[in-house]
Amino acid sequence: MKNRFIRCLPVFCSLALTACASSAVSGIHVPGESRIILKNLATEYYAVADGYLEIKNYAKAAEYYKLAMRNKDLYLTAYYKLARSYALAKDWENATESYEYLLSLDPENTMIRMSLAYITAMKGEVDDAIMKYRALLEQDPYDENLLENYVALLINVGRGEDAEENFFILKEKFPDNKQISTFAQKLAEIVDNFDPDKKIELPSPPEEEAQSAGGEKLPPPPETH
Repeated sequence: MKNRFIRCLPVFCSLALTACASSAVSGIHVPGESRIILKNLATEYYAVADGYLEIKNYAKAAEYYKLAMRNKDLYLTAYYKLARSYALAKDWENATESYEYLLSLDPENTMIRMSLAYITAMKGEVDDAIMKYRALLEQDPYDENLLENYVALLINVGRGEDAEENFFILKEKFPDNKQISTFAQKLAEIVDNFDPDKKIELPSPPEEEAQSAGGEKLPPPPETH
C-alpha cells in the first residue's frame, strides 16, 4: 500500500499542474473556474491525506488535511481528521486546540470529550484528565469503551484503589472485554490482596431506582452525536 500510494503522488501533482497550465495558456477564464479547480484540488489533497494516514505518516497527513480544508464542503470532516492526526502524531498541543474547537461546535459529543480526556492525560495533566473521565462516567456510567480507557489511565498513573473499583464494574458489565486479564495482572502488581474473582453488587441505574421506588420514570439522557 505504501509503495502504491507514493507512486500516485507524482500523478496527482502532474494533474494539478496541468489544470493550472491549460487555463493560463488559453487565456479564457470560465466563470467559477478557479473555484472549481481549487475545490477539485482540495478533494485530491483529502485523498492524499487519507493515504498518509493509512501508512501512519501522521504529520504529513495533517499537512494535507489542512490543505483539504480549503473546500468548505470538506472543512469539518478534514478538521476532525486533522485533530486525529495530531493526536496520533502525539502533537498534544495542536491536538488539544483542535479537539477543543470541535467540542465548541458540539459540546455534548462524547467521543470528542473522551479524546480530550485522553490527550489531557498524555500531556501529564493527570488530575484534570481524571476529572474529565469522571464527568463522562456520571453521564454514562456503563459505557464499555469509556470504562476501559478510564481503568487503563488509573492503572498507568498508579491510582490502584480507583482502578480496582472501576475494573470490577467493567468486568461485571462486560465480562468479554479483551483487556480484563491484562488489567487483572497489572492490578495484582499495584493493589494489595487483589482478588480478580471478587463479586460486587452494581448500583442500579437512576431510571431503575425510580421505577422500583414507584416514582416517575426519569427522562433519558441527552443524545450524543
